[in-house]
Formats: sequence, C-alpha cells, structure tokens
Amino acid sequence: MSNRRGVSPEFIAKVKTANGIVPTAGRYIQLKQKGRTHWACCPFHHEKTPSFAINEQGQFYHCFGCGVSGDVITLVQQLEGLDFYGAVEFLARNASIEMPAEVMDVDYANIVKKKRRILAALEEVCKYYCDNLHKPANKQYKDYLLNRGITEKLIKMFNIGVCSDWDSSIRHLKNFSKQELVDAGIAQVNKSGTLYDTMGVRITFAVFNVYGDCIGFSGRSIADKEDVAKYKNTSQTMVFDKSNIVYGIDVLKKNKLSNFVDKLFVVEGNVDAIMMHGAGFGNTVACMGTALTQFHAKVFARFSDKIYICFDGDDAGQKATLKGLEILENERLEVRVVSFPDKMDPDDFLRKHGADEFRELVDNALPLTDFKLNYLQKQNSLKDNLDKTKYINAAVEILRPLQGTPQLELYVKRVAEAGGVSFDSVVRAVNKEKTDKVQSSRVERSEATISAYSRALDFYIASLLHSKNFAKVEDIKIENKLYERLIKKINESDSWKVSNVFDEFDDGDIKQLDKIINFDFKEGLAKEYDDSVKYLVNHEMKNKKEELLERYKQTENTQEKMEIMKQIQEINKRIKK
Repeated sequence: MSNRRGVSPEFIAKVKTANGIVPTAGRYIQLKQKGRTHWACCPFHHEKTPSFAINEQGQFYHCFGCGVSGDVITLVQQLEGLDFYGAVEFLARNASIEMPAEVMDVDYANIVKKKRRILAALEEVCKYYCDNLHKPANKQYKDYLLNRGITEKLIKMFNIGVCSDWDSSIRHLKNFSKQELVDAGIAQVNKSGTLYDTMGVRITFAVFNVYGDCIGFSGRSIADKEDVAKYKNTSQTMVFDKSNIVYGIDVLKKNKLSNFVDKLFVVEGNVDAIMMHGAGFGNTVACMGTALTQFHAKVFARFSDKIYICFDGDDAGQKATLKGLEILENERLEVRVVSFPDKMDPDDFLRKHGADEFRELVDNALPLTDFKLNYLQKQNSLKDNLDKTKYINAAVEILRPLQGTPQLELYVKRVAEAGGVSFDSVVRAVNKEKTDKVQSSRVERSEATISAYSRALDFYIASLLHSKNFAKVEDIKIENKLYERLIKKINESDSWKVSNVFDEFDDGDIKQLDKIINFDFKEGLAKEYDDSVKYLVNHEMKNKKEELLERYKQTENTQEKMEIMKQIQEINKRIKK
C-alpha cells in the first residue's frame, strides 16, 4: 500500500523516525528552545522576531507570521528545492537508509522521470547557449550586450547565451528524444515534421526557479524587423509557468548567503533586472512582465519585508503597478513605488542618468497609499463638482483600509483639501461602510465559528490528533467527513503523530485542518475534553430525540408509538447530565 505520493507509509515512518525535525531544522536555522517549543526566524519569509515554532513532540512546524505548516519532509522539500520523493530520498541518505527498489506507483514514477529529463535537457541547452555566445562567429550578439552595458561579469552571472541558428542546439541534444525537447519547450515541430529551436537567432536569458533549476528562456532578437517579435519566452510547460516565475531569484539567493537584503527592488523585464545589478542594486528581481501574484508575494517575503516597485513610467506601467500591490500588502509587506519620468523604465533611466540619480528616486519612493492618491488625482482634473465627487468617492475606498490607524488623519486632510470638502465629511465617509462591514462580519463570525458545537468538536478532534492522554475515540457521529476520515486514520495507528497528517492528506485537506493541527490548548484540558464530549453526545442525542418526537406525532399506529417511546427513553438515558 502507498500513500498519496506513491511512497509506502511504513518507509516514510522509518525515514521520519531517523530524521527528527529539530536536529534537521537546526542544520538550516538557528533554534532557541522555550519550554517544549523550539523557535526561530522563519526560513520562508523575512522577519526579525522569531515566529517559526517547532513542536518536537508532534514532529511538525508552524509559522505564526506567514502561516506555513509541515513536517520534516516538507521542510526539506522547501529548503533544498526538492519534490516529495527527492526529499524522502535526501533524508534516507542522511540516515544511511537504503531506498527500496520500488517505492513509487507507476504514474508518479513516470511524472518524476519526465520532469527530471526535462530539467536535464534545459540545463544542457543552457550550457550550450552560454558557450555559444563566446564563439567568434557570434561576436555581433556579444557586442550588442556589451554595448548595452551588460558586462562579461553580468553575462556569466545571469547565464546569458545565444541561439545563433535554428537547429545546431537540436543536434547537440542528441541524448534526448524529440518529444522530450518539445515537452521542455526547447523545440517545436514545423510543417515538414522537422524540429527547430524555439529560441532560434536570439540572445537567450536563462530563467531559473526558486530552487536553482533552469526552467526556460527569454529570447531577445537583435534584428530590426517589424514582423519579428523583440522578445519571446519559452511556452508553458510542466516546469515553466510565466505567472509563477521570479527572474533573477537564483542570483538573489546566492547574494543572500553573504548579504542581508534590506530592501527588494522589483522590475518588469529581465534586462531591467540585469542593468540594476550592474549599477549596484543587487537586490533586484523581475516578474517577467506579468501581473503580480500571490506567488510573487510569497517569494518576495522570503528575502525582505520592504518591497520597492520599479515599473515603467508610462500610464500602462502605473496601471500594472496598481493592479498587484494589494496582493503584496496582504502578505504584510511594506510597499513603496519608485516613479520614473514618462515612458522610461529602469534600464532607460540608469543609462541616461546613472546610479546616483536612481538612488534619489529610491529615496523619494512613495508609500502605496500616496502613490494611489497621486495616480487618482492625475486621472481627475477636479475642475467641477462632478470630477471632485468621483475623486472623493474613489479616495475614500483607498483610505478605508487605514480606518482606525493614526496615518488616516494625514491622508484625510489631503483628500478633503483636493476635493474641497470638510475634514469631518471625509472621515464619516471612510468610517461608515467600514463600521457596517465590521459589525456584519462580527455577527457572521459569531454565528459560524464561535458556536459551542464547533468549539466542542474542534477540541475533541484536536485532542485525538495531538494524542492527549485523556482522549479516546468516542461513539459519536461526526458529520464533518474530513474529521471522520482523520479519526479513522488515528484509530488505525498505534503510534500516531501530528506529522502523519502531512503524509496521509493532500494540501487542500491540510489547509482545512490547520486550526486542528495548531490548536491552542488552554488550562483544564481533561475537564474541557469531558465537557466537549458531553456536549457532542448530547447534541447528537437531542437531534435524534427531535426526529423521534416528530415521527411520534405523525404516526397513528399504537404499536409504533410505543416503540418510539422506548427509543426516546433510551436516548434520555444517554444524555449526559
């Protein structure tokens, strides 16, 4: 029998037993023990105060800052950049445990094999492109880069190369099948059935994932032709998804080994990122021209909590900036926007004005709220009352997230003056809907999550999950299917640990079980457990009793009435006092 990832539960248990989560984590981060918990600064987002907690008894971790949870396998997956099978293999080798000949089901094994071949092909063609750039026949491509200010050092740092024709790379990759090259996005098939390189006759900028694997390329044509696209990216593959890429993350990770990232600069294009590094702004990454996503936000948070957005200075660039910034703030990042003169990007500005003037732009970067209000005011002439009304209504929406904070007063004064209204009228507008929503959400939360039944059920399941000595599986009907499945798993195991959840359940289920995994146990546990079980039993019995009473009312059969009354009497006996 194998679990959801194709590895047998017995082998996983053996590997995890041999690799305790505390000593394993201690090889990556500095831990400090307080009571039964080991604390550290989270390795998955930037923070100065430790909020990453390891529960040694349960063999799992949870960060109270970014919300991640996992066991020793997921920890190694994320810190070493491995898939699940790779992390199991890594931990097995670490403990001198021999991997079984067959630990994966066929489907999963095929996926792993395919992915590894794709990454191997991409790594090989990346080396080929890079070597190709330095050949005398390709001097024009290298001269183009050098004339742009991209030095030899930057060329090497960012693995820049060239695909100078359409098929030499295909011949070089003779150890890979045609299908593998197509699956990797390296090649496509033309009408005659012949393979050709998708980056043909272009400078190649290698794209790496957060784990340091080459996953694709961005190609730049130096031909001045209207019918030829200037830039071309690898098409979407099983490893290349443009919306889940942070260009330059591999360089940043290398830099972070020796440098503290005080702030992170985010630009749109790969050349912008390269030029920023060349000008001394080494903490720069690019989002490949796509809208900012939650993926970007989580990756940024690993390196710094101060994000400086450096998108193009044209109107389209500013709209793109506005579109994704809330996502960054939702990840508790401090966002500032560097404003460029119209139609200039970071590359243009650095080449024309230099690094010193760029630093002045950085010093004058606007907090997100200021940037939004500035942009809003540019879009409204404020010549008449209609324009002012539009401006005030939009500004109020921008200010609502600041309700109850000291900085609200600073912005209200500005909006009131621009809109020609009183300070108090803006404050009332900001507070009204926010207050209504808060009151409404409080009612919803109190009804949905603070009920006695929910608390009792959560406490009962959490006590079982955390193997509390007073907890045992009770004869209670559980209507929550996920909880029911969890109880079954716990009941089947003689040595259950919280970390088993991460092996037996998929990511969606784990998210739903988060409050149980990280349940906050208070004092008087045994008594609260008894009270919770009593409540759950009584809740079930009362529901059954109501159903029987309803049947009693509807039936006219005397014998059936008597039978129902007997059942009600039995239920009354089970109701706990």
